[in-house]
Amino acid sequence: MSVRVVVRVAVTLVVLASWPSARAQTSQPRRASPAPAPSQVERGVLFAEWAKIREPLTGPAAAVGFYAAGCLQGAEALPLDDDGYSVMRPSRHRFYGHPSLVSYITNLASTTRAKFGTRLLIGDMAPPRGGPMLTGHASHQNGLDVDVWLTTLARHPTEAERERLPATSFVVGRKRLRPNWDEAQARLLAAAADSDRVNRIFVSPPIKRYMCQNYQAASWLYRLRPWWGHEDHFHVRLRCPPGSPLCEEQDPLDPADTGCGENLAWWFSAEADREWQRLSTSTEPKQFPVLPAECSAMAR
Repeated sequence: MSVRVVVRVAVTLVVLASWPSARAQTSQPRRASPAPAPSQVERGVLFAEWAKIREPLTGPAAAVGFYAAGCLQGAEALPLDDDGYSVMRPSRHRFYGHPSLVSYITNLASTTRAKFGTRLLIGDMAPPRGGPMLTGHASHQNGLDVDVWLTTLARHPTEAERERLPATSFVVGRKRLRPNWDEAQARLLAAAADSDRVNRIFVSPPIKRYMCQNYQAASWLYRLRPWWGHEDHFHVRLRCPPGSPLCEEQDPLDPADTGCGENLAWWFSAEADREWQRLSTSTEPKQFPVLPAECSAMAR
């Protein structure tokens, strides 16, 4: 299926948000049981119920459902600071994840700290039990997604900076890199993508183009995929971990297809311009996803 169709499938869950949610190419059958679709009135109530949750659900760690229609049991909170990273916007309470995601972040931070002497700035992961969020992301629901800022620091951020420091954009007009982009950001992306635990990493199209031009022989290049937004951060999506039989993984990418050809070219086309215009001017309300039935008990 072409990227044109993928974009149209995504529209129901992604309007102005830059967080990807659509299943790619050919969807796998669900392994969790879907609950009945809620009515419009019920949707508002359900969003509010998930927003009230402040603690993880105890039990063995398990990612349930799809990244844009799922939940999380046994979540682990990422400590707000470690030697190589700091969590940003902690007041949003979205610093939880499956232990495999927490391990991935801490390992990446240790690697980049040792190699480059920098401190990663970690954006949203998931709420305590995952699930849908009324504001922001359509994905980040089953504890396997994390946003990592393209900006790094050499020191701990202050408490005020954690909440108010703006994330720096490295893209202008959706199609061109700003002069502030340099090899530091590329090295960070390379380190993030060089892991078998990664399903894919969403980046802005001109960032993908830069990596195609400068890292043509990299074995991990196929994991970097263009998507709307992602001009100040990249979005890591992990594979389903062991012990999560109800986790629905996004279709694996073909390592032989670097994504540097026709797929990438579409994002710079007139058709993509029209699609962005439609998305960015849409007033469609955010839809509550049809969750696996196993998630219902987690919202109580």
